[in-house]
Amino acid sequence: MSTTPELAKSLQIYKVTSYVTGLFLLLISVLYALRLTISSDLWIAGPEGLVALAQFSVDPGTGERVGFPTQGFSFTTISLIVHGWLYVAYLYADFRLWTQLRWGIGKFLIIAAGGVVPFLSFFTERYFAKVAEGWNQKSEAK
Repeated sequence: MSTTPELAKSLQIYKVTSYVTGLFLLLISVLYALRLTISSDLWIAGPEGLVALAQFSVDPGTGERVGFPTQGFSFTTISLIVHGWLYVAYLYADFRLWTQLRWGIGKFLIIAAGGVVPFLSFFTERYFAKVAEGWNQKSEAK
């Protein structure tokens, strides 16, 4: 088993990555809802200003989106990429905590799902952090 300071550090990393990944997941959920409902993406430094909703249409023949700005950055796309990398860090923190506590594969998969199911990372962080802290207190008492 790992030492108590290692577990405390792993737990801290897990908590931070859980919240940050969860917040980005909520952000991309909102941005994707905008994309699906009103056919708009959030653009930064585009022709319509610093921050603007850029509407697009879908070409029925090719299925491609038409009407995106040629300048600027799609905040929707950027946030998807950032969330992907944050999810990798979240999985690393999950794996590290999981291996130190020698939990079953089910707990690993439930925690991992927290990075792709909106709001789940907040619940898994709260529950599994308490479980890990309880284990940490038991190991300190020995």
